[in-house]
Amino acid sequence: MSSFNRLSSHVPTAAPRRLEPEDITSDRTRVDASEPSQGRIAPAPDAQPTEPARDTTMIQSVDRALDLLEILADAPQEMRLQDIAAAAGLKVSTCHHLLGTLTQRGYVTRGSKGKSYSLGASIHKLASGRGARFDLAREAEGYLAAMSERLGCTVLLATMDRTSLTILRQFDGGISWDASATEIATASHGTALGKAILAWLPEPEIARVVADFGLTPFTPTTIVSLIDLVESLRQIRRHGFAVEDREFKPGVLGLACALRNNAGAIIGAIGTLQPSESSSRERIRETQQELALCAREISSILR
Repeated sequence: MSSFNRLSSHVPTAAPRRLEPEDITSDRTRVDASEPSQGRIAPAPDAQPTEPARDTTMIQSVDRALDLLEILADAPQEMRLQDIAAAAGLKVSTCHHLLGTLTQRGYVTRGSKGKSYSLGASIHKLASGRGARFDLAREAEGYLAAMSERLGCTVLLATMDRTSLTILRQFDGGISWDASATEIATASHGTALGKAILAWLPEPEIARVVADFGLTPFTPTTIVSLIDLVESLRQIRRHGFAVEDREFKPGVLGLACALRNNAGAIIGAIGTLQPSESSSRERIRETQQELALCAREISSILR
């Protein structure tokens, strides 16, 4: 039985209508760290890294396992064993053994029917360790401060610490959540930042977040139905950003985009907060476009 199905009895009530990504744009603008930055140019590093050539000192099984992780990181959805083997240039039996080891260690997870594979929770935990969070905050803060000043709204940087949503940086721009860190930690389903991260996690990891904190109804528009949450996360994956429409705090509208590291794993999200009453659809679209561009720029410097 699916992890979501086991939890469905905890969240029987559907939430009222709220803004979702499809209400703002029909474009598919998924954040992809492999795409070059467009528009504003991020600060250039002193030296451009080059990809090291493979040599005979490499351990073949480790090299192949890393290839599989990179293939899964680039995949827009779960992949079948045969397709992964073909992409890696491996025999199906060899690929199966490597995936089995990666699955046991949590770096790969199998689909609900056991016939497909995707990145597992251990990739996310590895990417969001203490060092990664510190570097992310340091590298991103210049971009976030500039965006806050340019848009005139509050800008935040967040990551997931196990199952808790954690704010790393906040640049105030006239409105905020006025919430404690403890309350924010439980609000992944009620915030754009949290949903932007949840959308890309494996199903078991999402189920663990819901199991730990439930789907607390912070406001009348908070998602309290697992069905609604699954649909909202689907739209985020399709359009590339998350919306928070008075779902955590009344009168606050939030937008967020996920950040990827060089392995393609989601390591956090950046988001904006603005008053919902004064947020026209045009204003929301402009903010979303700025946010998506900034997320791509930050992701590009993490490669």
